[in-house]
Amino acid sequence: MNVFRRAWPAIAAAVALFAACERAKQQLAVDSAAVKPATAADTAVSAATHRWNADIGPVLLVSSGSPTEAQVLAPADSATRAVLAAIPRPASATLFGRAGTIETADVPSIADSGSCATATIAGAPPPRPWNVGFIGGVIAPIAVDSTESFSHVDSVAAVTWMNRLASALPNDSAGRFTGLPFVTRSLWRFNLADGTQVLVATLSRQLNQEATPLAEHTFIVAERAANDTTYQTAYSERAYGEEETIANHELLAATQLGANKQPALIIARDFGDSVSYVLIERVSAGRWRPGWSSPRRHC
Repeated sequence: MNVFRRAWPAIAAAVALFAACERAKQQLAVDSAAVKPATAADTAVSAATHRWNADIGPVLLVSSGSPTEAQVLAPADSATRAVLAAIPRPASATLFGRAGTIETADVPSIADSGSCATATIAGAPPPRPWNVGFIGGVIAPIAVDSTESFSHVDSVAAVTWMNRLASALPNDSAGRFTGLPFVTRSLWRFNLADGTQVLVATLSRQLNQEATPLAEHTFIVAERAANDTTYQTAYSERAYGEEETIANHELLAATQLGANKQPALIIARDFGDSVSYVLIERVSAGRWRPGWSSPRRHC
């Protein structure tokens, strides 16, 4: 750990330099409410840039389904080898569960296979199930509730609100999904330090056609201020097309970044044959926007 602390300033400087270069190359940023049809390319927000947040640390660890294995994501695939070379072995990692649980573990080895670098996670006792992990960085978890822990009344109210907000978003240009009912695929809830309550949901609508059944997927982040009774859409994504071409969104963790404790979400966009990851940051009350986004990975 002491070795890593000595190495961390150099790693942070390298990450900051890379991020500055990327910002110089890509000035286009998207705030929220991206609506577009699905294509064979990524149906997520295409203008999301590689704006890595140095408060995350040099890499992001994502569970591979086993508590002892992780995918390793660097600011960009082209920087993976250089960033990994600067991380000591073993390194100390902090692992977050979606419910806000924290555990520490060691990263004794990282196998660099290009765009699909993987790490071994070790510790005593062995790590419990977790979603995301960090090496260094200034980051803390926010406890998230899923629908399984909602009361019946809260669940009905949350679903009703998300259906209402989803209905207010623009439809596809042909209006093919107008009037069709929404199905809530997943729903999460958490509170911010200022008392704001946040709902995160994925919803879908289906248009059954004999030749090519079509689907619409909607991802929404909504906020309700501490002194308010109504939710407002703070960020949304909507895509439509054939079911297998559009992403399913999963909230991996809600976090606080840096000394100012900026709320941020780590989201997985699952396309079936590939997955991409995005950091969605809260920039002000009622406004979230995508920051860093990874390429689609076929690991």
